[in-house]
Amino acid sequence: MNGIDLIPIEYEPLLILIITSIACGLIGSFLVLRKLSMLADGISHSVLLGIVLAFFITGDGSSPYLLLGASVFGVVTVLSVEGLSSTKLVKGDDAVGIVYPLFFSIAVILITKYARNIPFGTDTVLMGEVILAPLNRINFMGFSISKSLFQMITMLCVNIGFIVIFFKELKITSFDEEFANIAGFSASFIFYALMILTSMTTVTAFNSVGAILVISFLIAPGSSAYLISRSLKEMLLLSCIYAVANSILGFFLAMKLNVSMSGMTAVVAGITFFLTFLFNREGFLTSVLIRKKNKSLLKTELFIMYLGNHMNDKNLKEELGKGTIKNHLMWTQDEINRQEKLLIKKEFLGIRGDKVYYLTEKGIQKYNEIKKNYGV
Repeated sequence: MNGIDLIPIEYEPLLILIITSIACGLIGSFLVLRKLSMLADGISHSVLLGIVLAFFITGDGSSPYLLLGASVFGVVTVLSVEGLSSTKLVKGDDAVGIVYPLFFSIAVILITKYARNIPFGTDTVLMGEVILAPLNRINFMGFSISKSLFQMITMLCVNIGFIVIFFKELKITSFDEEFANIAGFSASFIFYALMILTSMTTVTAFNSVGAILVISFLIAPGSSAYLISRSLKEMLLLSCIYAVANSILGFFLAMKLNVSMSGMTAVVAGITFFLTFLFNREGFLTSVLIRKKNKSLLKTELFIMYLGNHMNDKNLKEELGKGTIKNHLMWTQDEINRQEKLLIKKEFLGIRGDKVYYLTEKGIQKYNEIKKNYGV
């Protein structure tokens, strides 16, 4: 294809990954909020049957009717899942597990059967070939650009336009669908529009990341952003940041290790999610560390309170003796030794010559501060 290269070809795979990640991450954020991750998985696989059937009808692998076929089957998948679920005989997740393997396996069989007659094979559809995407080029306003990049930029603009135009409706229906219906918003319209966009985004991303890995691009950035965001706008912004970071890291790691770029990007997306899950302010590991710290702090405060409450007793050697205090606190000697070492280091605690603990002036101030905090 004649034309000046708009972007250096060697960097087009990276840009395709970034644009794909952002386009998927924006739509995926609403799927995460609506708890539709499994349904998105079903759609991303089921639309393949729509693509194959549309190809058999048109005979053109670049026909826009392939996108239409995918969108139709995205909605068919949703309707099929909802239809099974509405019978109350099958749970929602079970319905997804029944419908999408059926549609997907039929598509794979058709592709395998007619592999010589169609422009895409099962490997490309399943895993994507982003490294080969720059080879298929189009001429746009005198510039040569990767077809996949052009398609993903177009899809990103469509997704952004949809979110901007229907932001209020998306926000209300995502958080309170019942209120949305009362307020006059068409929750069904927003839902099916979101499903159609999910189908279209998935199909557009096939050549670069494939049907399987696109799930990571759809769900991981939004899930990571959900853990640390406090508003919908913040979540969307953070999902874009995660998408860009995952793509850049995945691209350069894949180049260094000579592995699949889309696969490595999906791996990085999983790693960044688990790091966020573990270490964010309310994360799993952070919560464990905070609980452990609070438990240790409580023991320290109890030790100081005990010393302060008994510092004027007559029988100090029995109440506050280095070898006897454990009997009153019901602690082990190791716990006593740890608190002793910590409080001496902080200059809250001293030990008399007869091995009796006492609070220093600084320790007494801390004792009064603890009493005030607890309202004693």
